[in-house]
Amino acid sequence: MSKAPHRLTSNFFGIVIFTMVLSSCSSMNVTEETLYDRNVQTVQASVAEEATLDYETKAIFTNATVLFDFDSFNLSSKSIQTLKGAVTAMKANQAIKITISGHADERGTREYNLALGQRRAESVKDYFALNGVAGSRVSVKSYGEERPLAFGTDEMSHAKNRRAEIN
Repeated sequence: MSKAPHRLTSNFFGIVIFTMVLSSCSSMNVTEETLYDRNVQTVQASVAEEATLDYETKAIFTNATVLFDFDSFNLSSKSIQTLKGAVTAMKANQAIKITISGHADERGTREYNLALGQRRAESVKDYFALNGVAGSRVSVKSYGEERPLAFGTDEMSHAKNRRAEIN
């Protein structure tokens, strides 16, 4: 008799966990497209709706983060969506200047990660340039693996650290 409640409890938790995993898998729809190509000379971006901002009462620009795949500095379609808003804000206010900081996860040597962080920041800067933002308004620096957002050795932590931050 003492084993029956334990078996019921473990079965119940097993069913709950199975249901959660099954429901999360069925609702996930993740697509990634690599759109960055050194041969592309221009990228056309359009905004569906013109919005006027009152710079006296609203924030002019907020921080943005662009995430990258492992050992890559290519912009994904999700990254480009993030950057479109930043480009629009910079075009609307010529006084905005930004710094793009490139980061990497802890895998690789310090020197390699500094170079990878630089390439990530430069790819974001290139996107701004291709969309009409003057290079004099954009500065770039790399921190490599020195400023992680997430501390851990799992893939989720690594993914958060492979980024370029726009400030």
